[in-house]
Amino acid sequence: MSPDLLMRECLNLARTAMRLGEVPIAAVIAHHGQIIGWGWNELNAKRDRTMHAEFAAFRDAAGRYPLDTQSLTLVSTLEPCVMCFGAALLAGVSEIIYALPAPADGGARRVSKPSSPEAKWPAITGNILADEARELFEQWLRDHPGEDHQKEFVTQLLASI
Repeated sequence: MSPDLLMRECLNLARTAMRLGEVPIAAVIAHHGQIIGWGWNELNAKRDRTMHAEFAAFRDAAGRYPLDTQSLTLVSTLEPCVMCFGAALLAGVSEIIYALPAPADGGARRVSKPSSPEAKWPAITGNILADEARELFEQWLRDHPGEDHQKEFVTQLLASI
């Protein structure tokens, strides 16, 4: 599956997340081009700040690939944060694809390559269908004019990209 098709899946999942009251951040895990896991942010539903889309996708993919793999692709509507980027390194992700950069907390520019010999650094590609992802975040802001604990994050994100 091409990066665009994988990102389209993420965008569709992000729309689902929005319908469920979440910010439109979604992720898929692919193994040899086939989606084996998917998820979206569940911060509101679970009341847990660690319930990021990437973690949900990794949990969904668990058991569907060899533990020693180094051939997973992580695709997300937003650049993975430091926590999720670190998890991707540990999980055997060889490629990270995202739509929008996350200048305030994105892991791609903040995490240093590990020095251990078995550590692999993933290929990183950003700005895949970024305009469509940005529109979803803008729509989320229009749909949440009042107070929401994530409004400040989304406002800062859109102002910085």
